[in-house]
Amino acid sequence: MATLTALPPQGSWNTRNLLTVLEVAEWARVHPKTVYRWIKDGRIEAIQFGPRTFRIPEDAIGKFLHMNGYSKSVADHKPNRQ
Repeated sequence: MATLTALPPQGSWNTRNLLTVLEVAEWARVHPKTVYRWIKDGRIEAIQFGPRTFRIPEDAIGKFLHMNGYSKSVADHKPNRQ
């Protein structure tokens, strides 16, 4: 018997790069507590994996910047991963 597996829809969190709070904080040059505050306030999309574990979809950074008045060219910048 063949089992069919459905692919996640395009743009779902399964297909996006997920960044840590620290990666977003370093990229935005803010303290990690600021990123946690943005998450708590609903200003930036995040996925919670545990009581203190969050991941931020890479495209959520662009949305966050756009909502806060930054230009498209700034929103396209990707954080440095090491």
